[in-house]
Amino acid sequence: MAREVYLVPVVETQVASLKVKTAVMTSCISIDAKGQGVILDVDKYAIMHRIQIHARDLRILDPMLSYPSTILGREKVILLNLEHIKAIITAEEMLLRDPLDNNVIPIVAELKRAIDSR
Repeated sequence: MAREVYLVPVVETQVASLKVKTAVMTSCISIDAKGQGVILDVDKYAIMHRIQIHARDLRILDPMLSYPSTILGREKVILLNLEHIKAIITAEEMLLRDPLDNNVIPIVAELKRAIDSR
């Protein structure tokens, strides 16, 4: 007795869903060791990639979360959260959030003046 074998093609009906990560763009100024500033519009993923830092560390700079004034030191980065001043400091550059804020403008000017005078 011979058995009949039927081959049924498999059709994939399941469609993989892709999650699109949307991140809020924020404005910050990058000041290098020569005092040159460049205003950047970046999201937290770009900062994480640029600075090599974890997302959990960036939470202290989030204006939507209420963190007390904090100075956080990591291997290659210092994160600074002082009321209106939110900064990321590395050996090569300093990133300041909201560079057009009235409380940040004098800090940027003083920082550039201090770098120029050395």
